[in-house]
Amino acid sequence: MSDMFLEIIELDDGQIALRRADSDDEPIMRISFSESVREQLEEECIDVAKVMLTAGIHMISDLNVKAAAETDNLINESDNEFGDDSDYQSRVIH
Repeated sequence: MSDMFLEIIELDDGQIALRRADSDDEPIMRISFSESVREQLEEECIDVAKVMLTAGIHMISDLNVKAAAETDNLINESDNEFGDDSDYQSRVIH
């Protein structure tokens, strides 16, 4: 799997956005602050958006790791042929 490089940019309308660094496509995520919050944060607005976007990236990564582990568990459980149904728990993955 190739690495995906992301960049945080400020759009013309003042929104802070996350997009692929090698593309001018639609941003993956956007953060919009109200004017009152922008006035309160002043120059720190971009730093706050960076922290929010970074937290979102980490959460998505954690969710992907968790989903992959659950998928591996389901595959391993199906290999056991479920001889004893008491050990089998059906799972729904969304």
